[in-house]
Amino acid sequence: MLFGYPVAVTAENWLHDCLIVAVKRVHELVTAGKRMPSWPRLFPEAYRDRLSGRKGLEKRLKAYTTAIKTLNAAERQSVLEAVEAQNKISDLLIRRCDCEELANLPERIREPAKDLFTFAFGLLTDYEIRQRQYLALCNSIPARVCPFCGCEGLDAPGAPQEDLDHYIPRSKYPFAAANLRNLAPMGGRCNASYKHIQDPLRANDGRRRAACDPYHTAGVGISLSNSVVDEMTPGPIVSDWVIEFLPTNEAIETWDEIFHIKERWTRDVLDERTFNQWLGDFRNYCFTATLQITGDDDVLRAVSRYEEYLTGCGFSDRAFLKAAVFRFLLRRCSVGCQRLLPMLRDLTGAPQPRILIGF
Repeated sequence: MLFGYPVAVTAENWLHDCLIVAVKRVHELVTAGKRMPSWPRLFPEAYRDRLSGRKGLEKRLKAYTTAIKTLNAAERQSVLEAVEAQNKISDLLIRRCDCEELANLPERIREPAKDLFTFAFGLLTDYEIRQRQYLALCNSIPARVCPFCGCEGLDAPGAPQEDLDHYIPRSKYPFAAANLRNLAPMGGRCNASYKHIQDPLRANDGRRRAACDPYHTAGVGISLSNSVVDEMTPGPIVSDWVIEFLPTNEAIETWDEIFHIKERWTRDVLDERTFNQWLGDFRNYCFTATLQITGDDDVLRAVSRYEEYLTGCGFSDRAFLKAAVFRFLLRRCSVGCQRLLPMLRDLTGAPQPRILIGF
């Protein structure tokens, strides 16, 4: 990921916490052979009044309780362990622990568990928890763009709610369905076209893997240093964009695998038309900045200044990727790329070197 969301925006997690308390209390009472208390006394006292009128929640918690009573002690324990483990989001993402998927739990508990926690997820909107989380998030991120791709904008608070992805999918891990720590806003294309129901914890072949944590990531650097400039033939100047992430690790590889980042950036951003537009932006920058360009050293200084300006723009309008392009151009010109330097001279208005002809 390009940047992480502040974990502080997940603080209003009381609904999820209440549900986990209630479910654990159900397990405890069933194991002890005791009767269930009247509704809503399974919940912490501070939240009972707030939840007492939620008949849909009451109905689903009763169905869950009924299902738990049909299980033997070992089966109940496996479900309880899944409740705990599926909510250790940060540890799961770095492979510090693992958890059972819903399909591996006793069949009789699967539908009641999924129904209960999915219903609770819907209540996040009813209580306006999602809306407040999104507002706090938008007020604290470096730019209102999707951190999973850096290209899609996130709508302002008050607009139709941005896609709120279950980062580890609720179809497999329903006990984390209402956990704000597992809910990460992302652009519509990232969610619907790429992430969809892919599991960050496991590859398609079932292999366990590490993944970026939307609420705990330091970001990633981008290098285009190994991209290929075609020195010999007319046509696109850069014949092959090679995108590398710095640092590279398993979590970054999972991010790219799920969201197809390199593929999308190469196809949708680093195409010839956009590249030429960015060169035109550089020309305009040189003109408006009234730079004094008298030779190749001045040309390279102009490219360096523009790259620094773009880096300062951060994640706005894909400036982070644009900066990587101009770092690449500067590096190649510094080692004598014959095709790039004349082009940059022309863009900056630098005088072309005189060719002396002897007689």
